[in-house]
Amino acid sequence: MIWTLLILSVAIGAGTAWIIQTNSNTFKYLLAFSGAFLFGTLLTHMIPEVFASGNFHMGWWIMVGFGIQLLLDYLSEGLEHGHFHSHDAKVPWLAIVGLLLHAFIEGMPLSHAGAHGHDHSTGSFLWAIALHKMPIALLVTGALRKAQVKTTTILGILGLFALATPLGSLLANTLDFAITAAPYLLAVAIGLLLHVSTTILFESAQNHQFNIKKLLFVLIGMLLAAWMSSNMNI
Repeated sequence: MIWTLLILSVAIGAGTAWIIQTNSNTFKYLLAFSGAFLFGTLLTHMIPEVFASGNFHMGWWIMVGFGIQLLLDYLSEGLEHGHFHSHDAKVPWLAIVGLLLHAFIEGMPLSHAGAHGHDHSTGSFLWAIALHKMPIALLVTGALRKAQVKTTTILGILGLFALATPLGSLLANTLDFAITAAPYLLAVAIGLLLHVSTTILFESAQNHQFNIKKLLFVLIGMLLAAWMSSNMNI
């Protein structure tokens, strides 16, 4: 389920780069929707779960994840929340490495049950990451094509991006300490995604104001996340 959905989400996102321009309102609306869905999932499902054990030290681990994402932002130049800078047919490899590290870390808690036995490999957390990866794949593909990067190079980067998150899940699942460390891995991933989702929401509002269409996409994303968390037992 993890491998199929995450690889498919990157493939769909990359494919739509031939249809949707990254400077279009359509892309901005899709990015806002994915950020809102991710933010809603964190608030209604993941954060309550990580604190359900009564271990309030988890807040520190969330801050660790938030801090890690600040460092990754320096490397990736904001790729995770819709920014990309590439010129003269050159691949910004440092930014790509930052993006891959982000994708790898966010996949680590996917294959473990949480505080109440929820399986993140089939739940709203997985769907939130998948929906988050689609516009990023679209952005990377569109920007690299515009910079006239070789198609084989683009496909290689997309392949690494598609595999990074499930590989993070696979590695965590094979480590002996991973079962006991699962809540902490989840807290760190929450910190990463909390930074990304809030940045998307703030930056998608020009002059800190939403137009009615973008506001509608944000509300739909949050409500869908809340519905999935409460009605699908995930």
